[in-house]
Amino acid sequence: MPTELAPPPAVDPTAPMIARTERIVIERPLGAFADWMRTVKLEDQLAPTKGLPGVVGTTQLTPGPWDEPGARRIVHLSDGGSATEQILEYVHAERFRYLVWDYTTAAARPIAYAVGEFRYVALDAGRTELTWTYAFRLRNDRFPGILGGFGRWLMKVAFLDRAYAVLMRTTLAAIKAGGEAAA
Repeated sequence: MPTELAPPPAVDPTAPMIARTERIVIERPLGAFADWMRTVKLEDQLAPTKGLPGVVGTTQLTPGPWDEPGARRIVHLSDGGSATEQILEYVHAERFRYLVWDYTTAAARPIAYAVGEFRYVALDAGRTELTWTYAFRLRNDRFPGILGGFGRWLMKVAFLDRAYAVLMRTTLAAIKAGGEAAA
């Protein structure tokens, strides 16, 4: 395990990004569902879809639990690619935010980094709404990011609202099935 890791990319809160949000309701109380989410493996949630690779495993790069801010890991993809992921913020049974960069899979060449966020809300005593937002910062030196606002729009309609939307919905369906089965 490396003793010193290179810093993650600086996240510019004013930088233009493209984002997508998906929601699902899990038939499980908030606390129990959040506890389950802490233990489930990423590869059990994020399967390949027709347009994008899934996760086949992870390699922890920092000591300690995965859900602590600063925790970092390599995410190994089913196409042989990878990405680096780091927890930015974690509040149990409420939300967690994470940063993803160093994508090596072909579909992610235009992406500088992404910020993901999961939010949990108790709808009642037995149901939890899970909201997942994923936002991409495009590289300014590659197509389509080099086209500015038009490039972001193009990437949103051609990638984020199509192949990535399918990946997000498939992942949320797997989370729902796993979270409800574990009850």
